[in-house]
Formats: sequence, C-alpha cells, structure tokens
Amino acid sequence: HQFRIAMLPGRPRVSLGEHLELIEAICARDAVAAEEAARRHLHSVIEALTSGDQVPAGLGAAL
Repeated sequence: HQFRIAMLPGRPRVSLGEHLELIEAICARDAVAAEEAARRHLHSVIEALTSGDQVPAGLGAAL
C-alpha cells in the first residue's frame, strides 16, 4: 500500500507535511500534539486508500 499511495497525485506532498508536523511535535516533546498529528496522518492515509483514487495508468501492473 505504501507504493500505491505514493503514486497518487499530490499525495507525497500531503504526507510530507503530515510527517513534518509529527516530527515537530516530537522534537517539542509534546506528546499530545504528536499523537494528534499521528492520528490525523493515519486518517488521511486511510482516506486516500479508500477514496477510490486511482494509481496513474501504467503503474497498476507493478502493484
């Protein structure tokens, strides 16, 4: 699924922002913010995987 979601248009940029938010919370030692950021990211990933978005043509066979 990791490869599949990375191929969705715009998804790497979305995940990067979510990962940075999580890293910032961890670096700030803010457990509550880190948990919230992790939950938002996981919800976002699940939504992307279940939304019916398609992998660009030509990449589906590799999956």
